[in-house]
Amino acid sequence: MKQYRAVLLFCFFSVAALCSVSQTKIIDSLKNKMWAEAAPEKKLQLLIDLCKQHQSINKDSLYQYALLAKTLEGKNNSQNNKSAVSLILINAYLRLGNIDSATALVEEGLRNNTVKDPATRSTYFKLAALKVDCLGDASNYKDALSELYKIINEAEQYRDSLALSKNMSTIGVINYNLDHVPDAFNWYFKGLSYINDNDSRFNSSAIVLYINLAETYRWVQQTDSASYYIDKAIPLIQQAENLFFLANALRIKANIYKEKKEYTSAEKTMLECIAIREKTEGKLTMSNEQQAVASIYMRSGNIDKAIKALMDGLLSRNAKGNEADPMRISYYQTLAKCYQLKGDNKNYQQTLEKIIISKDAFYQANSAHAIAELQTKYEVQKKESTIIKQQLAITEKNYWLFGSALFVVMAGIIVWLAFKNYRRRQSIKMQLVLAEEKRIAAQSIIDAEENERKRIAADLHDNIGAYASAISADVEKITNNGFEKNNGSLQNLQQHSQEIINSLRDTIWVLNKDNITITGISDRVKNYISKLRPTYDNIQFHISEAIKNDVRLNSKNALNIFRIVQEALHNALKHSDAKNITINISSNETILIKVTDDGNGMEKMNTANGNGLLNMQARAKEIGMRLSITSKINGGTVLILETILQIEY
Repeated sequence: MKQYRAVLLFCFFSVAALCSVSQTKIIDSLKNKMWAEAAPEKKLQLLIDLCKQHQSINKDSLYQYALLAKTLEGKNNSQNNKSAVSLILINAYLRLGNIDSATALVEEGLRNNTVKDPATRSTYFKLAALKVDCLGDASNYKDALSELYKIINEAEQYRDSLALSKNMSTIGVINYNLDHVPDAFNWYFKGLSYINDNDSRFNSSAIVLYINLAETYRWVQQTDSASYYIDKAIPLIQQAENLFFLANALRIKANIYKEKKEYTSAEKTMLECIAIREKTEGKLTMSNEQQAVASIYMRSGNIDKAIKALMDGLLSRNAKGNEADPMRISYYQTLAKCYQLKGDNKNYQQTLEKIIISKDAFYQANSAHAIAELQTKYEVQKKESTIIKQQLAITEKNYWLFGSALFVVMAGIIVWLAFKNYRRRQSIKMQLVLAEEKRIAAQSIIDAEENERKRIAADLHDNIGAYASAISADVEKITNNGFEKNNGSLQNLQQHSQEIINSLRDTIWVLNKDNITITGISDRVKNYISKLRPTYDNIQFHISEAIKNDVRLNSKNALNIFRIVQEALHNALKHSDAKNITINISSNETILIKVTDDGNGMEKMNTANGNGLLNMQARAKEIGMRLSITSKINGGTVLILETILQIEY
């Protein structure tokens, strides 16, 4: 008994040192009651109640509470207490970023708490949601969504509205992070439909949904709707005294102020948000809040201050180096805007390339490979077909066996012969069916390979042609002026040679994507132009964007659009003798891309001397877009690529 009291005394001083800073009135009250309680069992119950406020407790303090709860739980073999302490430890590990330990405890808990048992069902749904949190913290959204759909099905089966509202909100957040904004709204409103305003257990889910709706409406620049939902969340947050929710609400409120250009209020509110976050998480490095502060500085004109804040956050995470982290991508995007506003083209181009690298890693981690998906679908369908055939064979077999049982004495031999003949015919049919399936599958593969071969051949022509022309121009300069006067041209020649290799890699990179936005295509065009500028220093490039509806396109359509623009630029650089080339990219009800030059022009479109114009027409037809080219002698050339039908939101 003395040894047990010594352990408690040690834990008391360890935790008390970490928890000296007041958090909320609810936490302070529970903490005082817990330390004043002498009976171990009652102390454990108070500690469990205290740790239900884990989102508002400092992460180091929460871990110490978890260790104390584990010690007290060892004296009590109650399954309920064991599950409750396990939940505390999991939340503590997640707060500290120890995902592996949290995942191990979640898996152990799920083995001991099943959804089928009413006594453990509530714990099961909490553990299942924490498993999703582990996957989300590791940026594994693909597996997280798979688990969430499983939870939704189970919650619908057992009519658990609380689990439905919570997990539908989480699905919405993942869709928001993946830029699937309409899907995010859909899941948020589905979650709201399960909220019971008269049941306090739903308060937390309602707060989360209101916050997520406010953030998503702010993202699509509907500030009135964003203000409406954040104002609905704040009274519930004040009632719950939840510091995590309060910090998120203040962050969104500050961003709304920023959109309204009320920068002083925005900065003040965001700094309050950071103070609350540091109260529970310690010193912030790379976070949503720090990025939001940098965005406020950028919008208010303090570009250098914004760049410093962003670089400090990025450097703090370099040791961890997770290129697929969505937060890293978001930091790079804000940083690129800062460099663009500052006119720092070198750093702007480098940051665009970092965005592409990070998005590559992100999509690779969270997108299923198209060929693997088709193969999986084929295997599933083949197995289902086999099962149906087997069931049919069993049914027919049972019919014959039932008939033979009725006439076992009179017609035994006849039935046996008929059954044997039936099996032989079934075997022949099965062999014919399998042979036909193999033939169709083989032909499908041959057709797919042929189509892909033709498309890749066109890609290589369009992509490498521009760089080959650039190399030709550099070689001509060197030939005319000599090597000593053309050191820059030699460097460009080396760079464009490397770009041919990079172009091959770009083709493979795009083929591995599931979806690409119009903004992504525009960024790729900007990057392409920036690499051509050193060679064509006598030509001015102008690019403008009017993207109100950032449409997502599949990889094939996005690649075709990019290649058409690339071929148009290539033709203008090679044939037009233009001084200015202008690219306009817009996306609202329709997608419209316009490439204009002020060169010599052409009296008649001539496709006899090359594949470029033919390839452009073929690409446009393949993706269902209209391509028109107008040109006249000494009047320049205009290429317009646009969707035939209006875009559906």
